[in-house]
Amino acid sequence: MTPEELAKLVDDGELVSKVSLAGADLSNGSFVGCVFDTVDFNGVDLRGANLGRAKLVKCNLAGCNLAGADLSGASFVECDLAGATLTGARLGKAKFVKCNLAKARLIRTPVSHTAMVECDLTGTVFTGAQFDRSSIVKCTTVDIDISNTEWHRSVFLDADLRKARIEGARFFRATLIGANFAGRPLPGFAVPSCMLSGADFSGCDLTGADLSQCMLIGAKLPGATLTGAKLGRAVLKSADLTRADLSGADLAQAILIEANAADTIFAKAVLFQCIATGLIATGANFQGADLTNADFSHAKLDRANLSGVTLNRTNFHAISEQDARIPSRQGVLPPDPDRTASENWFEQRPA
Repeated sequence: MTPEELAKLVDDGELVSKVSLAGADLSNGSFVGCVFDTVDFNGVDLRGANLGRAKLVKCNLAGCNLAGADLSGASFVECDLAGATLTGARLGKAKFVKCNLAKARLIRTPVSHTAMVECDLTGTVFTGAQFDRSSIVKCTTVDIDISNTEWHRSVFLDADLRKARIEGARFFRATLIGANFAGRPLPGFAVPSCMLSGADFSGCDLTGADLSQCMLIGAKLPGATLTGAKLGRAVLKSADLTRADLSGADLAQAILIEANAADTIFAKAVLFQCIATGLIATGANFQGADLTNADFSHAKLDRANLSGVTLNRTNFHAISEQDARIPSRQGVLPPDPDRTASENWFEQRPA
């Protein structure tokens, strides 16, 4: 089909179906609201074209040049955009469902209110892109490049980022639930106020990282290095912190309820007003840590080292402390017999 024939179909509001436009120059063309079904756009020049609110189903756009195109509100379903250039394209409210975007280039592209669902993003380059209230869900993300990107209130679920390029990426109030960073160096990684529940940071170097006010429920951090990290007001309920190094970390007002911190190092860490009820900290090292106003009720501190800690209204109610080293208890709250009686009654009440 020639560009002229296509223009006539577009003007007549006809469905464009099962035709080939391979190699055509459609730059700066207007295709607002058009419906394309199984159309071959392979190698087509669509620079600056207007595809606002267009619907493309099972189309081949591999290698297409869509730089600067207006794709606002457009829908791409089961389309092949492998190797396509979308640099500078306008993607506001665009949707990509089950599309192949492998090795596509979206450099410095504003990604606003955009959704990518079950897409192949293998080797896709987003360098410098700005994500705002956008969603990337159930996508293949191996070797993705998100370096120097900005993520604001955006969702990136179950992403495999173990080999991703993420240097310079900035996250704020983003949702990265289930993200896999295992084994990679991430010193200074900054994700303040982000949702990271279930994320895997096993063995990561997070020296000096900013994880303040993060939701890290059930997160995996075994063997991670978090020296000097910021975890103030972070929620680490049921997180795995076994053998992690949190020396000098700021955990002020953090929530560590039922977290597993066996053999973890908290030396000189700040746990001011930390809620650590039910914490498993067997063999943990708290030397020199600040436990002011911290609540360790029902924590397991067997074989833990608490020498030199600061205790000021610290709650050790019903802790397990077999072979624990606690040289001084000055500053620990006195036993609460009424609470003990209430807990015993609750445990023994008829089912």
